[in-house]
Amino acid sequence: MPNIKARLAAMTGAAALTAGLLVAGAGPASAAEDDFHFELQHVGGNTYINVFNDSMDGRLAGWSGWWADPGTDGSPGDTLEAYDNLADGYGIEAHLSTGRTASTRGHSAKYQDTASGNLPEGHKYQMWVCVVKGSWSKCSGKEDVWA
Repeated sequence: MPNIKARLAAMTGAAALTAGLLVAGAGPASAAEDDFHFELQHVGGNTYINVFNDSMDGRLAGWSGWWADPGTDGSPGDTLEAYDNLADGYGIEAHLSTGRTASTRGHSAKYQDTASGNLPEGHKYQMWVCVVKGSWSKCSGKEDVWA
């Protein structure tokens, strides 16, 4: 019987240690998820989703933007933008429901990426933004935009 008790004690201890390591390993990702929030903004018919890094005093980390037929900034057609404003080690990815993506992944902050091209006029699409780092991401809700 002592061998069975010793084995059970060892297995229980190993299981507790493994569980502790798994929980500790999940900590940074869970903490990072709580460090960002998103705010929707409409300016003159354009749509922005701003990203704030709460672990850095709520500073503006970046944004995604949508301009239907912008014309004034030299971009052809409907434009999706991702902008990384903060050197915090995270990137910004803007997504459109068509599959169009603009991303700052792999670039140093203050970096902008745009994806442009004409879409059928009057059609509704959805855009969203994600904060990314390695395989981790946290995304905003989807917002309706029009071409």
